[in-house]
Order: sequence, then structure tokens, then C-alpha cells
Amino acid sequence: MLERVVAFVNRFVVDPVLQQRIVAVLHSLPREVLQDLLQDERFRMAVYDVNDPANSYLHMAPPGMGDNGSRMIAWKSSLNRAPLDFANYVIAHEFAHAYLRNRGRTAEEDPEDAADVLAHSWGYDKPESAKRFTWWRRT
Repeated sequence: MLERVVAFVNRFVVDPVLQQRIVAVLHSLPREVLQDLLQDERFRMAVYDVNDPANSYLHMAPPGMGDNGSRMIAWKSSLNRAPLDFANYVIAHEFAHAYLRNRGRTAEEDPEDAADVLAHSWGYDKPESAKRFTWWRRT
């Protein structure tokens, strides 16, 4: 399965450090999550470089029928330099969004909370350094 994960990630990500980080997190996810993501022909990833936006391309697949919209994760290139615990959390959190199709686990649940809970259940806790990005959501 590792070879399949590596091949999948390498289709979208060129930077070797970012490849390694994404592969490590993706490969650690539960088998049902891995299969759901890897078997979805409309699931895409891209890397966005804020310092070079002209060379950052985001190609989304067309949505499928019914509830099967396309899924995409746009990774920020700076994740290759971020502290490992922060990068791993962000990667797991974004895979959680993709798995949940950017929804909560229930109609009432906030998608951000759902992604945090799912990432936590996979062993990726939100580090203190990431909490400053969501202070505005907590009332």
C-alpha cells in the first residue's frame, strides 16, 4: 500500500520534503479513509506557492453526479518548512476535510470542528501554534 500512496502523492507534489510529509500522514490513516481517497478519480492535490502564484496551478476535476462532487486539497508550499507537528496536523486536518467532503459528520456540526476531531482520532492533535488561526471561531 505504501508504494500506491507514494505514487499517488508524487502525481501532484514535486517537492521531496512535502512529498515525504504528505505520504507519512496519508499512509498512517485508517484503511477505509485511504481507500476512499485513493479510489476517487476526482480527488486532486496541488501545491500553491504564495511567493510564485504565476506558477501555481490548481486543477479541479469536474464534479460527479449527485453527492459525488470533486475533492481537492491545495497545499501551501511552506508546509515543507513548517515545524513537523504543525505540518502533520494541517495535512491530517485537510485529509479529514476531503474524507468528509468539506462537511461536518452531522448536519449541525461545523466542518472545521469535524476535521479537528477526525484528525485527533487519527493521532494528529492540533498544536498550540495552530490554535491562533482559529481563535475567532471560539465564542
